Amino acid sequence: MPADIRDDLRYMLDHLPDGVIFLDEEWRITYANEQARRISRIRPEHLNSKSHWELYPATVGTEQERKYHRVMHERTTEELEFYYEPFEVWIKLRALPIASGIAVYYQDVTELRNSQRAAELAAARLRQVFDVTSDAIVTLNREWRYTFVNRRAKDLLGSGDELLDQTVWHFFPETVYPGSPYVENFYRTMVQREATIFEAYYPEPLNKWLRLECQPSEEGIAIFFRDITQSKKFEHALRAQQAETERQRAELEAIYRTAPVGLILFEPTELRYARINDRQAEMMGLPREAVIGRRVEEIVKSPVALENLRKVAQGGVVTDFTYETGFIGRPGESQAFNVNYSPVFDEDGKVRAISVAALDVTQLRKAERALIQSEKLAAVGRLASSISHEINNPLEAVTNLLYLIATDAALPESLKTYVHAAQDELSRVSQIATQTLRFHRQSNKPTEVTPAQLVDAVLNLFAGRLSNSGIHVEASYATATKILCFENDIRQVLNNLIANAIDAMRTGGRLVIRAHDARHRMLGTPGIRIIVADNGSGMSAETQRRLFEPFYTTKDLNGTGLGLWISKEIVERHGGELNVRSTQEPQRQGTVFSLFLPLERRSVKREESPVARIPA
Repeated sequence: MPADIRDDLRYMLDHLPDGVIFLDEEWRITYANEQARRISRIRPEHLNSKSHWELYPATVGTEQERKYHRVMHERTTEELEFYYEPFEVWIKLRALPIASGIAVYYQDVTELRNSQRAAELAAARLRQVFDVTSDAIVTLNREWRYTFVNRRAKDLLGSGDELLDQTVWHFFPETVYPGSPYVENFYRTMVQREATIFEAYYPEPLNKWLRLECQPSEEGIAIFFRDITQSKKFEHALRAQQAETERQRAELEAIYRTAPVGLILFEPTELRYARINDRQAEMMGLPREAVIGRRVEEIVKSPVALENLRKVAQGGVVTDFTYETGFIGRPGESQAFNVNYSPVFDEDGKVRAISVAALDVTQLRKAERALIQSEKLAAVGRLASSISHEINNPLEAVTNLLYLIATDAALPESLKTYVHAAQDELSRVSQIATQTLRFHRQSNKPTEVTPAQLVDAVLNLFAGRLSNSGIHVEASYATATKILCFENDIRQVLNNLIANAIDAMRTGGRLVIRAHDARHRMLGTPGIRIIVADNGSGMSAETQRRLFEPFYTTKDLNGTGLGLWISKEIVERHGGELNVRSTQEPQRQGTVFSLFLPLERRSVKREESPVARIPA
């Protein structure tokens, strides 16, 4: 063997955690690594000198000598663990034959042995403690045989030491039956090594209710149990007594939590929320746990609520009080409530709580305002229709007069340009009047119309506003397919979309309108899709989520919050869909509305509602 490899092997052996020695056929130690020299106290002069038996005479005639001889002469491998008294150490070794004799590698396991001994002593002391504890304790090995039964367990089970080495299933056969909690929990602890706790009844001869706790142990499981028969009887009686009370409480709790009005209970000193029902939490826009314990001024923005609560805290009553306020859970929103405040008195006549019942009348208020606005707009619409109708005759006369002037041979060339401009503007006035009349008139039957006819009519109405707002319009139609619809209703939808796009581009921008053949995304129904896109301010995620809710508006007093809600209902009645995408990210902010209308000739039904004709 090369010298470098031999040196490497020696280095490796010297740094092993176990002791290694080589013995030749004369039983002399020819090599001992560093760990062996430490454990066996081998000095350099011991190598290749005296035999092993001369160095360690206490091993002569022992099992160690017999095993070494078998390894040396029979060429077998042997293992041994023994105590070497002269050095007061426990040794665990393995001996195997090598060409020059035998090799032994071994380790000092004294500390491990001492730990085991300490554990055995601790277990003995623990058994003494178990014998005097009030709980019954037994242990089972993995063969389900009793290995320990303390004094309390013997008394409770009516058996003594005869339980030891008996199987639990043989000695207590009544524990074995379909669905037995004893079998289920014992096996779970024994096999899955999970602690379990359960209660079970054991019939004759015990006739007892037991509460058992099973813990996995090294040898199997330990079971701690006690007799709970009397407590079970008391528990049964208590359950019977509480059943009716609990039923009534549950009924009242269900009524309280699901009441259609907001219900609140306040602590009267600091006016903190003590309890609220589901409806009140919904109105606040906060989970119940985020409200309980907080002061009223931390949740409600209006000072009126605080004033009323202070009055009631002094014993007063406030009924049928209506006011508007906001909540921190609904930023930017204002809600109207009709509220009743009542004190709750204790036995001494002191106010111990304040009960509040709140009815949300926000939608009613909005509906009232929307109805008034609807009536105003309807009157304006009728007036505009009347004006459009009345000016048609004068418009026709002026148109004819301009035609005569334009065809008069005596008209100077310098004036012809002005006459033609007047004719163009008059034609535009006539178109606006005609479109106004068409918006106001109701149709009882759907008609066929192209996307261009729908869109151009609306763009004509907004031509002046678009021009004055600095908005560039890009309209293109990749289809001339006709669809069956109530064209005035669809124009109302487009009117809402284009008006909203203009409002979003207060400093000018681009309004892009496209129409093309398409199919319904989910149903595959053929139809046309009209895209209305702008590069305006865009919408937040919250605004997009609530965009089609009735009365939701971002225009404050300038909007009713009904335009897009009505538009979506109109589109859905036509079997179509109205979708929106929007972003407020810089460089790409804007909004895109996608209107799909089907081509199929199905029944399109008109449905009237009090606010169905309110423009955006």
